[in-house]
Amino acid sequence: MIVGSHLVSIQSTPVERPAPARASVDTPAQDDASDALAKLDNFVESAALSRKAFAEDRLKHLKEQMNTLALFNLAPGFLAGHTARMAKELESAATDFATAFKTLAGLEQPSKMEQPADNPLPAAYLDILSETTPVNARLNTQDMETAASFMDTAYQLRSVVEMISAESPDDARLQWSTDSARDSTSRVSSIMARLEGPSGFNKVFW
Repeated sequence: MIVGSHLVSIQSTPVERPAPARASVDTPAQDDASDALAKLDNFVESAALSRKAFAEDRLKHLKEQMNTLALFNLAPGFLAGHTARMAKELESAATDFATAFKTLAGLEQPSKMEQPADNPLPAAYLDILSETTPVNARLNTQDMETAASFMDTAYQLRSVVEMISAESPDDARLQWSTDSARDSTSRVSSIMARLEGPSGFNKVFW
């Protein structure tokens, strides 16, 4: 007996596997990093604005002190010492103002600065840590007036110093005070001029 067999054709159905999910362009880690940098930007900007405003307040206070001192006939020794202290305070305020200006200018133009490949800090902060004014940074009208006021105050203090020094050339202690004030006022002028570059304000330094 011949037994016939039926061949049954079995068609295999391929198993569809889901395609691997594409990685999101903005990962949670990147979002966290961006948020952290944004917060750092805000913190640095707020601190710089506060420092700048405080420097301007100190300048205003020093100008008021000078106007008050002009009303009295003070002893040369006292006037020399007080002028030296005022000059130091003016230099400190000028340094704070310039540093705040550089910080704010650096935050405004991070794309114009090159960042070393091995440095994890954003480019804006690299400039903040340096001593140079950011490229293309320029004083606005208000800042220009403040810088000019710093230089004018330094000039007035220097005039007082020269007058005292001429009146008491043999007083060594007095001369020490006037020399200190003279150095501080010169540095104030240099600090302000560097904000605008070598030709800033067209001032002649002492």
